[in-house]
Amino acid sequence: MAFKTGDIVQLKSGSPVLTVVAVEESSVDVVWYAEEVGQFRSHTLPASTLDEVEFEDFDVEDDEDEDEEEAGDADREKN
Repeated sequence: MAFKTGDIVQLKSGSPVLTVVAVEESSVDVVWYAEEVGQFRSHTLPASTLDEVEFEDFDVEDDEDEDEEEAGDADREKN
């Protein structure tokens, strides 16, 4: 599969969602936000290890709902 800058990908074996920032012949440079350390990370991976993720497959609403639930929990703990 040919990837292009801006594609959203994931390791075939499972991983966080990654964003393609550059493409070489058989390798892909990706970036992602590592929440556990609070930093962006980047790496070059063989293109053969990646699958494109359709935006519909990445459920943004679930992440927003979780953030709202966590904020509500924090508010309840304060009171």
